[in-house]
Amino acid sequence: KSPLPRFDLLKLDQYLHVGVQFSRGCPFSCEFCDIIELYGRVPRTKTNAQVMAELDALYNLGYRGHVDFVDDNLIGNKKALKKFLPDLKRWQAERKFPFEFSTEASINLADDPDLLHSLSDTNFFAIFVGIESPDTDTLVMTQKKQNTRRSLQQSIETIHRAGIFVNAGFIVGFDSEKSSVAAGMIACIEDTAIPVCMVGLLYALPTTQLTRRLLAEGRLFPADDQTQSGDQCTAGLNFETKRPRRDVLNDYRTVLKAIYDPVAYFGRVRRLGRMLKRERAHRMIKGDLRSFARLILRIHRAGPGTAGQFWRMLIDCALHNPKAVPYVIMTSALYLHLG
Repeated sequence: KSPLPRFDLLKLDQYLHVGVQFSRGCPFSCEFCDIIELYGRVPRTKTNAQVMAELDALYNLGYRGHVDFVDDNLIGNKKALKKFLPDLKRWQAERKFPFEFSTEASINLADDPDLLHSLSDTNFFAIFVGIESPDTDTLVMTQKKQNTRRSLQQSIETIHRAGIFVNAGFIVGFDSEKSSVAAGMIACIEDTAIPVCMVGLLYALPTTQLTRRLLAEGRLFPADDQTQSGDQCTAGLNFETKRPRRDVLNDYRTVLKAIYDPVAYFGRVRRLGRMLKRERAHRMIKGDLRSFARLILRIHRAGPGTAGQFWRMLIDCALHNPKAVPYVIMTSALYLHLG
């Protein structure tokens, strides 16, 4: 029953990407997550026709390029998704693949090669995965068991080799952290060759299991409006931590400094560029060349160290996997925002 979004009200030439939604809800039960509290654990979806109508609206307005499926877990209802993707691929093929898609999904996507292939074949190119922590005890305590009993490195590599690159979320500040977590988190990020990692401080969101537990333990700080901070990653730790707060913050700073060092970052991008097996070449859209020129200018302004690593990575990708070049350029642009 969702109405068609008023995409016609947007100045589409001012957007890097536009969002659409297929499903709502998630079958898992992560303690810190509010999605299951807001939308439930039984994902429900729009009809295929509803989503196609939204894509038609965007297409008819002249929009081309990146469309993000903003679902909190696109594969939460695999049965519905597998019925949807053939229609989506048909829609794309009839219009010569005008859109490239990104989304969020749980890491068990790596366990379903047919679904991975179908997503790649439909022109999904990026996925956000919540890894949170490489520590098994932490994952169990926070009820993120879907990330255990697996090699994170192998799972991420499987997704990369299917032609979809991974962005990931990590969290510092869990109760189960008995000592410094920085080294383990840095090693995990390097081992998985994930360039863009959103590392945040744990925040107890309203209505979550985590908030209810901390409230019962008398550890939750008085309510504050974190929307005023403007940064969901650093606006965390709204509770009394088990480890000394200074140690948690030092870990957070250590991780960010290490993973966004130019040598480390572009090293991961270079490895991604060799792994990413795109079945379909990127379709150039208006503004791509202008954006690339601006990127080169900004990269060189960042200093010779950054520029040298960028060119080394880009040449390596062009020589070994040319179809991945647009995507390593994209992750390079993100470095200027995050590094």
